[in-house]
Amino acid sequence: MITKEEKESKKTKLYRFWNFLIYGSSIAIGVFLVYLYSTYVFINK
Repeated sequence: MITKEEKESKKTKLYRFWNFLIYGSSIAIGVFLVYLYSTYVFINK
């Protein structure tokens, strides 16, 4: 029998994983866009 505390700990682990995935990917996309824009500006000087 799974207790309520075990369910909560599983939920928090899952939420932590998804938060890491979402924030990590959005930060990576943001950094990539800044890199892309800076190369675009550098090429068109």
